[in-house]
Amino acid sequence: MDQMQPIMNSSLGPCIKNGLQAIGNPDKVRLQEKRTNAKSVDIDRCLKEDYPNENRWDYAVFIEIDAVLKTAFIEIHPANESEVDAVIKKAQWMKQWIMDNQIRVITENRKFFWVASGNVKITKNSQKIRLLRKQGIDGPQEHLVVDKEMRF
Repeated sequence: MDQMQPIMNSSLGPCIKNGLQAIGNPDKVRLQEKRTNAKSVDIDRCLKEDYPNENRWDYAVFIEIDAVLKTAFIEIHPANESEVDAVIKKAQWMKQWIMDNQIRVITENRKFFWVASGNVKITKNSQKIRLLRKQGIDGPQEHLVVDKEMRF
């Protein structure tokens, strides 16, 4: 996974795990194909010491296909309308962290997903959902299946 090198050289590097081992809620996220050469990282835990007061994003899953690194950023969070602003802040913080650390390889071919830690309690066509879409965040959804192509 040559495209992973900039991430491995960042402060996330020591926390990268094979497959979905870094995902704290394994029942919420799964790989469509178990043999996929995926990597994952618990961003929240990994960066907590350096950014204790920030709204840190939860996880990332990386899959390299044909020398292109694709990244699924995953936030497992209560899914009700009062939490939309918090999830948006977390996504904004993550995007800024990527830029500040100059990890350009994960500025393209990426997608942000909000996975509900419980039941989804947001109306699908609400104004809050439109705010999420404007920020490039999919969800909330009860489960996420990451396919090896990461078509998005």
